[in-house]
Amino acid sequence: MKKCWEICTNFDPFVRSGLTERLMISWTGVLSNGLTVYGDYERPEFAPCWERVQKYCVENSCHFTKVQLHMFGMPEAVFFEDENGLDGLSICRGSAREQSMSGHSKDFQFLTVSLLDEGCDYIDVRKFVWPENDYEQLESKRLLTRNNIKQMVFKSDSKKINNEKVFKHLDR
Repeated sequence: MKKCWEICTNFDPFVRSGLTERLMISWTGVLSNGLTVYGDYERPEFAPCWERVQKYCVENSCHFTKVQLHMFGMPEAVFFEDENGLDGLSICRGSAREQSMSGHSKDFQFLTVSLLDEGCDYIDVRKFVWPENDYEQLESKRLLTRNNIKQMVFKSDSKKINNEKVFKHLDR
């Protein structure tokens, strides 16, 4: 079955249900072409959310200028914002389960937003975890790898993508 590659540009019933009924963590982003994009994970018959956004940005020569948390009942939390564009950005959503020896468990959701630093020496990582806990590091720096570079959206006129520290991780 062929998957749809459209990005989500409005707060439609699917996004609303995910946030208010299923209480899923997500994000909202503003693109350089003025569009607001919603992280619509697990939408039936659609390609994965972040892959659709990456493809759209390449095909339309646009990039993110802002990305923020979108979660029911939580205040607005901006991960990164730059009116000139966020060059080398990636977003990853996931979940984890803490399992105790007594059989009790607790589920956690997280949203990880990463931005390649100006010198291309590291990736600045910011994370939101729900429910909050004491063992998650909410801000960190990571080394560049082939996998995390492949997940990034770069500006169409990116100087970072041609930096030798980044270039050596790309399949060209």
